[in-house]
Amino acid sequence: MKPMVHAPGESSANCLGGWGLGISKTSPHPEAALKVVQFFASAEGQKLLALENGYLPTRRSLYTDPDIVAQYGYYPSLLEIVEKGVLRPPVAQYAQASDILQRYLSAALTNRTSTERAMQSAAKETRRLLDRNSAA
Repeated sequence: MKPMVHAPGESSANCLGGWGLGISKTSPHPEAALKVVQFFASAEGQKLLALENGYLPTRRSLYTDPDIVAQYGYYPSLLEIVEKGVLRPPVAQYAQASDILQRYLSAALTNRTSTERAMQSAAKETRRLLDRNSAA
């Protein structure tokens, strides 16, 4: 496992994402819901998710946990990658912009279009999306 490629003189970064856990004010069982949230935020819960599903924990110590490393030997190298992560842009239309980029990246990676054309088209379509929504 290696950090993402980057231009000379620049540094690698990945996109952070994750889950947000909360409790609805209309929950009929707020105490039980709190216990679930606390479990998934705990070292024990995150270790279980890592071992059973391969999810990346938010707790640094779990990247070198002997049980996790025995199952996923590459986890220690993931910590450096995760620590260089950046937040997704705070754009209301992020999901739509991401869909646009994914569609054009897929076209380029499967040789249905050139890389240059894919990125130009993605940029143009994303600008239209953002311009249309900024005028509203």
